[in-house]
Amino acid sequence: MTTMGPIRKLSSSGNRSGLKLVREYSLGLAHSMGLSQESATCLTSSGAVQSCGNRRWSSSVRGDLKPGEADVAIVGGGIVGLATAREIVNRFPSAKVVVVEKEQDIVKHQTSHNSGVIHAGIYYEPGSAMAKLCVDGARLMYEYCEKKNLPHKRVGKLIVATRESELPILDDLYKRATANGVQGLELLSPKKILDLEPNVRALRALHSPNTGIVDYAKVGRSYAEDVLTSGRGQIRTGFEVTGIDADASRGVTVQSRSGEEVKAKWLITCGGLQADYVGRMAGGAKGPTVLPFRGTYHELKPEYRNLITRNIYPVPDPKFPMVGVHLTPRVDGRVLIGPNSALALSKEGYKFLNVNIKDSLLFAINKGLWKLVLGNPGIVFQEIWRDINTRAFVGEAKRYCPKLEVEHTTHGWAGVHAVAIDGSGKIIGNFLFENGSSGIVLNVRNAPSPACTSSLAIANTVVDRAVKDFDWLNKKPFKTDKVPA
Repeated sequence: MTTMGPIRKLSSSGNRSGLKLVREYSLGLAHSMGLSQESATCLTSSGAVQSCGNRRWSSSVRGDLKPGEADVAIVGGGIVGLATAREIVNRFPSAKVVVVEKEQDIVKHQTSHNSGVIHAGIYYEPGSAMAKLCVDGARLMYEYCEKKNLPHKRVGKLIVATRESELPILDDLYKRATANGVQGLELLSPKKILDLEPNVRALRALHSPNTGIVDYAKVGRSYAEDVLTSGRGQIRTGFEVTGIDADASRGVTVQSRSGEEVKAKWLITCGGLQADYVGRMAGGAKGPTVLPFRGTYHELKPEYRNLITRNIYPVPDPKFPMVGVHLTPRVDGRVLIGPNSALALSKEGYKFLNVNIKDSLLFAINKGLWKLVLGNPGIVFQEIWRDINTRAFVGEAKRYCPKLEVEHTTHGWAGVHAVAIDGSGKIIGNFLFENGSSGIVLNVRNAPSPACTSSLAIANTVVDRAVKDFDWLNKKPFKTDKVPA
């Protein structure tokens, strides 16, 4: 994802050198973040990045487009930006696309720092874009993983109610999911729960057999491969955006901190955690504000990984988009516990003490954030407490898995997920797209979870919007292409 100029690029442990950032992410944390050894980046003695097996995107430029040749520029090398680039080159056989990303590699933030769950579409309001895009996205994700031979598995999921007060919420989730078209759902008694998961205890559970798991970092890299192998795509990493000039007569110029420029006819921004900064740079509205919430994960030690076989989730608090501390098997055999959801003081605050001065000052004067915090002080401080207290953290999962003990776990890693709020402090629980005033910019201002699951469906929606907003039907900008309505 790409930030505006004044935003500093932070490593997961604060202000470290760029070399140490690469070493920490690609080697030191490769295993704990769920990255395979062959997809880790090696460092030579001089600090140069080289491949360790799989194709890497650490060079500054990949792809053969000439300067000014791109039709569409996309800001953000996360899963949504890459899926959008892929959809454009697939839908329009002469379209040329360039993706710019501030990190030295793609999929460095939310895409590679999550539970890795293919969501079925249970939680979302029937008829909402979140519901439709999740259900459609899950289907497309399974199809894509099958086609590309990407490791994935339909392990299923139990949402478990451990308190009487949670039973009406569980019933409502069943009704929502059924209305959304989620297949194979079943409400389970305690006995049936034990039949599926002998170590789980609950009053009732909602079983979703079509919920799955996948490594989204590998999915994002596969999207990038699709873009580049089209011969009409380029990916530029290490391109930290500091300015965007968009004018209907001149087109778009995107400037980087290093002085480079990317020119295109149209611009789509997919900034993720930086979506508010990038959107404003591209001429968008001041709000919504994107807040970073750090989610810490622990892992089960290898000898305790057989405690569960599928995703085990608590019943969520309907007032918040977070789904609670859950147990999640990974495609590599590991089992995660988490995440919590604690407000971070940096857009990329992967550790408790990571502080970005500019981010923090902007949060401090944000009235919406204060309304959110003051309106929910108990939950806010409870999440912070879990972030620093392992026993309290593991205790959340112990409610439904009583055999689980702190001694069975080891500290894993943390992710930071984007939560958009409006001026009143209300969390925006839907995808949000914005047209730029220039008529040649489209901003993805909010793409919350399940954005990874929904990435292919989101890309379809974004490109549909581009066709309409950029008037591609009438302009017919791509040679020999028939632009679909």
